[in-house]
Amino acid sequence: MIVIVCLVSIIIPLIYGLQSKRWKELIPPLVDFRDRTVLMLNNEIMLFMSAGMLAFALKGTTAANGVSHFLTNLAHQSFLLFALAVMVIVLGITYIGVHQIAAVGALAMQLNAAEIGISNISLALLLLLTWSISTALSPFSGLNLMVSRFNGISGFQTGLRFNGLHFTIIAVIGIGIISLLG
Repeated sequence: MIVIVCLVSIIIPLIYGLQSKRWKELIPPLVDFRDRTVLMLNNEIMLFMSAGMLAFALKGTTAANGVSHFLTNLAHQSFLLFALAVMVIVLGITYIGVHQIAAVGALAMQLNAAEIGISNISLALLLLLTWSISTALSPFSGLNLMVSRFNGISGFQTGLRFNGLHFTIIAVIGIGIISLLG
């Protein structure tokens, strides 16, 4: 993830500069990015690295194997039940304060798309859908904490009351599309 973000942040300005031939206008934002933004990325880098380490450390443990077997058995019964279980597990973990990247990363390392009977793309899309929904519903996500502070309500109310119906619809549509991809 870190490599992809770094490459995209370099390649897109280069493509823009080549395409528009306006290099002089591009230099001040790049200098500002280098001097201010890169220095503030320590938290994000540590978040991705620690989540990856946690997911790798959980791989193969009794608890992770138990969750993997449960989800694999559920997937053999119904993709819908499997998808809902993945979402409930990640939402449950994020509701106790663990970041989505740790929960989704641990599931991604533990689940095998071939064993479940779906394609790698379908599993990846399900995990991305779960990540985005859990980010919007979690009372501890940065966006919900900011909105709740501005509105004077709790993060739980912000996540469920304001985002709940919208993301229930998004989950149904997303699971429908993913199940069509197979």
